[in-house]
Amino acid sequence: MKLQITVLTGGRTGVTAVFSQAQVSAGRHPASDLPLHADEDLDVSARHALFARSGTRWVVRDAGSRNGTLVNGHPLRGETTLDDTDQVRLGKSGPLLEIRLVADSVADRKPESLAAAPRTDAGALRRTEGVGHLAPEAPPPPARPAPPSRAPSTTQRIRIEVGRQTRSLRILAGVLVLVIAGGGGYWLFERRQQTAERERERAEFQARIDSIIAASNASITSLRGEMEGLATALRQSQGHVQTLQSDLASAEATGSTREVSRLRRELASATQAMTLQQAAARVDFQAIYRARNAAVAMIWVEFEDGAVETGTAFAVTSDGVMITNRHVLFGADGRRRSRRLAVQFSNSSQVWRATALARSNDADLAALRVEGIVGRVPTVPLPARVETRPGDPVAVIGFPLGADLPMRSQGEQNLVRTTLTAGTVSKALRDLLQIDGYGAPGASGSPIFDASGALLGVLYGGEPGSNGRIVYAVPVPYVTALLRDLNVASAP
Repeated sequence: MKLQITVLTGGRTGVTAVFSQAQVSAGRHPASDLPLHADEDLDVSARHALFARSGTRWVVRDAGSRNGTLVNGHPLRGETTLDDTDQVRLGKSGPLLEIRLVADSVADRKPESLAAAPRTDAGALRRTEGVGHLAPEAPPPPARPAPPSRAPSTTQRIRIEVGRQTRSLRILAGVLVLVIAGGGGYWLFERRQQTAERERERAEFQARIDSIIAASNASITSLRGEMEGLATALRQSQGHVQTLQSDLASAEATGSTREVSRLRRELASATQAMTLQQAAARVDFQAIYRARNAAVAMIWVEFEDGAVETGTAFAVTSDGVMITNRHVLFGADGRRRSRRLAVQFSNSSQVWRATALARSNDADLAALRVEGIVGRVPTVPLPARVETRPGDPVAVIGFPLGADLPMRSQGEQNLVRTTLTAGTVSKALRDLLQIDGYGAPGASGSPIFDASGALLGVLYGGEPGSNGRIVYAVPVPYVTALLRDLNVASAP
C-alpha cells in the first residue's frame, strides 16, 4: 500500500501527496517530503513527524517536535500504526492531515512547492493620479555639470581624514551599542516568551490531570460489588498521580531540568493508564458475568503428598471438557501427581469427580474432563479470531482466593461463588497477555474476556511486588491448539 496525505487545515490546505518511499518526513523545513507552510503553520517544527512503512502497514512517530503529534485527537507516544482515514495533527493547533492507504497502482504525487509571491520593480512603475492605472515613471531631469573646484590644501586634507576616521569610529560604536541593546532586548523577549509558554503548558497539563482525577472519582463512585478491584486500582492510580505531581513541583522548584522531564513523562503515562481504567469502568461487566459465569468452576486437587490446593477451570464442551493451568494439575515443576480431582461449578453445591486429560508443552495450560455429568454443561465458546490491543478493557471470572473466599450457603448446602474483576490490557504479545488495573492475585485458570464477552486468554500468574495489579495470561490460540491436539471440538 502507498501513503496518501491530504492537508485539511493550515497554510497548505488542499495539498494532496502520494508516497511510495519507505520513509516520509513532514515539517516546516523545505527539504521535508511534505513541507508545511513556514510562516503560517507555526505550531509545526522544522522536522516534526516521520511516517514509515512497516511491512504492509504504515506507522507514524513524532520526530522530537516542540508541540507534539496527535493521532485522532490522542497524543502520540512512541510508534502508532495508521489505519485508513486516520487523522494526524502536527501540534495541538497545527495543520490536520488525513491519511489514506491507497493501492500501489496509484501514481506517486509530490506535494506542490510553495509558490513565491510575484515581485515587481517598484522603481519602474508609478500610479498616475486620477487615472487608477500604472504608468512608467518619468525620467529624472539631466544632472547639471559640477563647477570646477580647486584641490584642497594640506591642512584641509588632514582635517578631512581625521573627521572621516572619527566618523567611522562613531558609526562602529553606534552599531555595537545597537547590537548589544538589540541582543539583550531579544534575549529578554525570548526569555519572557519561554516562561509564558512553560506557564501555559503547566496550566494545561494541570487542568488535564484535574479533569482525569475528577472523572476517576466519578468512576469509583459508580463501581461496587464485584468491581471493587477496579475501584481499588483507580484509587491507587490516583495516589500515584498525586505523588508524581508533588515530586514534579519539587523538581521544578529546584530547577532540575532532567528530573522535570522524567517526571512529566511518568505523569503523562500514569494519567493515560487512569484514563484507560475509566474506560474499563464503563463496560457492562455484569452482562459478561451473567453470560459466562455458569461455565466457571472451582477445581480441587489432592496431591499424593496429601496437600490440597484449589484453582479455577472453565468448560469448553457441553460434555464436560474443561481448561485450567498446567501448574494447577501438575505443580509448578510439572512433576507432582494428583490423587484426586474434583470440580464444583459456580452457584452449585454439586461436587463432581474429574480426570486429567492432557497438558500443553507450549503454555501453562491443561485439560480435564468431568465424570458422570448429567445433561449439558454451560460452556465458554472459543472465538475463531480475536484481536487484542493495549488499552482494551477485560473481565476476569474465577476464584482468586480459592476456598478462603466468602461462600454463600443455601440451607446446609455450600455454594461456591466466583469473583468478577476488571482491568485493561497493557501488553499484547503472541504468547502473553499482560493485564493491569485490578487487585486480584491468584485465580490460576480463570478465563479472561473482552468487552463483548469473547474469550481472550487464561490467567496463569502475576508480577511479583505489583500487589496483584499486574497479571499474565495465556492467549486463546494456545487453548485452541490444545483442544485440537486432543481432537476435541469446543462449543460453538
